[in-house]
Amino acid sequence: MIIKGSNLIPTDKNGVWSVRTFHLYGGFFKKFAKFGSFIKISVRKTKLNSLVLKKAKLKSIIILTRKLQKKNDSSFFKFKINSCILLKRRLTPVGKEVFGPAFSVINRKRFLYSFSGLL
Repeated sequence: MIIKGSNLIPTDKNGVWSVRTFHLYGGFFKKFAKFGSFIKISVRKTKLNSLVLKKAKLKSIIILTRKLQKKNDSSFFKFKINSCILLKRRLTPVGKEVFGPAFSVINRKRFLYSFSGLL
């Protein structure tokens, strides 16, 4: 689960190393965000010649969490890091490739077709 102030690692290829969340979409009194939720982040660490500048504020979608996730068929999965994909607009990503796993919870077709490596 992601709360305000959580540090995340972006998994798409855009030149950003570290981000921090400061807003959770989905209601005024929302305390935490889950897998597949939209959040607002600020960029903390970048490469030297990246397109995204430091202290930039962007929208992102959460794809991996450290919290144990259970499926309907009683299987589960857990990861070592919290990670997200940075977005320009609603479903347009900043990077062109995704590193690591991406699960079917983010089954928005327009979002999945925008990446070359997922399909």
